[in-house]
Amino acid sequence: MQDKMADPGFPDSHTTTATTTTTTTTTSSSSPFCDIGYFLTLPGILKILQLFFGLITWACVASYPYRYYDYGGGQHWVMFVAVTCWVITLLLVVLYSTSLYKRIGLPWLFLELVYGAAATLLYLIAFAVQAGTTHTRYQILGSNWYNTYAAAAAFALFTTVCYAVDAFLAFRNWQSGGTNAAGSTANA
Repeated sequence: MQDKMADPGFPDSHTTTATTTTTTTTTSSSSPFCDIGYFLTLPGILKILQLFFGLITWACVASYPYRYYDYGGGQHWVMFVAVTCWVITLLLVVLYSTSLYKRIGLPWLFLELVYGAAATLLYLIAFAVQAGTTHTRYQILGSNWYNTYAAAAAFALFTTVCYAVDAFLAFRNWQSGGTNAAGSTANA
């Protein structure tokens, strides 16, 4: 007689395999609506500085008495650049900090590079216009409003530097294909 255990076709013999499922839970200090970690990255810090310096530039230009706009001109351009770049940067901060950019199928690495370069160029021109206007206003109006014009020019320069550094980092990031503008992997 044949051994029952040796026959693989016999109903009493069977092979048991055990499968173990491991669940890994990651905890994050950020809320589901805002990734606080983004504000600790270099692009996040630069965006906050761009918003801060841009808002001060905007406030300084907006505080001029409108009757003085004829002396030196260009204030409308400086105001346009300050407001436009501020609003776009705020929109980017919201998109990156809430991770909404992941749901929009756009090439964020390239868009961040183009925006950073364009904002740098626009703010550089705005700084030059503001600095020239400051000099003109001092010659025509004396010391009235000079400090406000000079502060607007200085903060426009600070904002230009922030956008230039951001554009440089975006270029390096885009060139290497490493991470996207929000600091996550490029395939995210």
